[in-house]
Amino acid sequence: MKNYNKSIKTALLLVFAAWALSSCQDWLTIYPQNQVVEENFWEDKNDLEGVRYAAYQQMCNTLMKLAMWGDLRSDTYDLSNVDKTDDGTKELYREIREGHIERDSANTYFDWSGIYQTINYCNKVLQHGPEVLANDKQFTKAEWLQMKAEIIGLRALNYFYLIRAFKDVPYSTKVVNNDKEVMYYGATNQLVVLDSLIADVESVKGKARIRFSANKDTKGQITNAALYAMLSDMYLWRASLHEGRYDANHIDTVYINNVATIDSNYVVHTVKGDYQKAIDYADQAMASLADQNNHNVVGFDVERFETENYGLTNCDMYKNNFENFSTGRSPQLYAYTQIFGKGSSEECIFELPFSTDEKREHSLNGGSGNPGGPWGYSDYTHLTINDGTMANIYTVKGERERDSRLWFSAWKNMSGFPQGLAGYFCFKWSGQFLIDDMPQSNKCEDLTLDPDIYSKASKETNWPIYRLSDVMLQKAEALVALGRNSEALQYVNAIHRRWYCNDDRNNTQQPILDVTNTGGSSFKENTTFSVNTNGNICKPSVSTGVNVNEVAVLNERQIEFIAEGKRWFDLVRYAERHAGGQNGTKDPREWSEEHPIGNGMEGVTAMLNLMEGGFAEKMRTQMGTRFKNRYGLYNLIYYKEVKASNGLLEQNPVWNKSLYD
Repeated sequence: MKNYNKSIKTALLLVFAAWALSSCQDWLTIYPQNQVVEENFWEDKNDLEGVRYAAYQQMCNTLMKLAMWGDLRSDTYDLSNVDKTDDGTKELYREIREGHIERDSANTYFDWSGIYQTINYCNKVLQHGPEVLANDKQFTKAEWLQMKAEIIGLRALNYFYLIRAFKDVPYSTKVVNNDKEVMYYGATNQLVVLDSLIADVESVKGKARIRFSANKDTKGQITNAALYAMLSDMYLWRASLHEGRYDANHIDTVYINNVATIDSNYVVHTVKGDYQKAIDYADQAMASLADQNNHNVVGFDVERFETENYGLTNCDMYKNNFENFSTGRSPQLYAYTQIFGKGSSEECIFELPFSTDEKREHSLNGGSGNPGGPWGYSDYTHLTINDGTMANIYTVKGERERDSRLWFSAWKNMSGFPQGLAGYFCFKWSGQFLIDDMPQSNKCEDLTLDPDIYSKASKETNWPIYRLSDVMLQKAEALVALGRNSEALQYVNAIHRRWYCNDDRNNTQQPILDVTNTGGSSFKENTTFSVNTNGNICKPSVSTGVNVNEVAVLNERQIEFIAEGKRWFDLVRYAERHAGGQNGTKDPREWSEEHPIGNGMEGVTAMLNLMEGGFAEKMRTQMGTRFKNRYGLYNLIYYKEVKASNGLLEQNPVWNKSLYD
């Protein structure tokens, strides 16, 4: 019997792997289907760990969706000159980016089933964990509580992606075993889901692992640092969503299971309170990351490099070496090499790990000898980095050429690139190390990317979800929202200075944002750098009433996270924060007599104005004309999901056209 059960378990784990590598007709078609077989599965810790592994594996399989939803529609990119007439991808991207409400919801771009498969694996672990704890005497309660915290965090992160991409989504923490159950799930309001996610992660904060025995697992699985980073991000979003609907002093009470408690405390929150929570949890994430890194002992596979914190607590960032750069010596971009080239760096909080040996690969770079597209994304062949946006951010003459991030994030192709592509390219995911191979030049615009270097496409570079600079800028954004501009811009300065190429290694001589100027952010003059008349790093043409400090933070995020799937989500959060409360017509779903919520178009307009100079004029005009409310910021729902829900799941009220209605 023991061998028989072992064979069943092996077969079931193979089924998990097969499901993780396949797509289902709808999100509820999830393993296992056979309840009798499943009864013989959940016996010991190894069974739980196998399904936990399947959850991470499945999230890796959804990488392209997460990246595209977070970046495709943003102003960081333009459509390239590449034209593929065989699959219609370029026209699809154009219509999505320009807001065509006629866009057909049958396109798999909108298929969220893979993310729900990850969620259901998490639900499986959480449901069966207690019975495994009872059955396996070698499995301790402490181990289970750590795993429980980890899996609750992983589930919350996947739901967080869904509500940022789709707004209102089906929400359940119960295991779904067959397709018939789909009829019981309509869409739950974005704010209600977010409240539940925050409550869940709050309930397990600090209860996960500090680190795992292998560094790749420490960075590739949910730890305490990741839980705190998620909480900071989620509170920042909730504050923004509520600020755009009410005001900074609005008081709300969250009811979870009809009880307004988390850890025996009432969940009464305000916009200002949530911004402060975002700040507090950002601090805890950075402290937890520092604690994690300080646990490195002999035997852990971690390489240590010199760091600089720029006077900030727990902000130890890798130092780059630009010494004697102007004399022709290649720069030593240690930060790039560790964060992107090698991965699992000490600045990483959580990333999706990829390994050819473990059958986890991605197509961020296409294939060997075929980089696949301007960023290296095979699905993004039709996009190129929008240099107009970069030029608009770097209004100080010469500043763009001195920011070393753009050497690997927006490298200007001069000649000889494969497939006749032209434009600005990102090769963060190429797996190349920029230490000895960097061309000897002191201006980014003079650098020419060798196609042979770029074509060495790696399929196992890790994808960062949260890293140190992300949390630092989450904190900065929340600080600006509370009017603490000088404190906020210190974090922007630190990140900017780490990448800024200065002939003189004296950090005090590098141009930094002027935190003493309360009227806006600007560069201080110094002996090695001349500024223009106004000296603004942020776009000087922003509309009256725009918080230039807020824009400075968002600009820094845009440059720091090129091709990391964050810019569109940042813009949506900005639009929701400035949505205008009760202004405009009624919100098509949220409005009520008790809560007269406006349609959010004031925020959409503010967002489009923010992107001025980056978006093509046609795109801004069309989006502003076609979108009638905030729902235009979010995706359509895949037509199969609407159909399978038996009428309970309604299509997005802006993108409400479908050939399959």
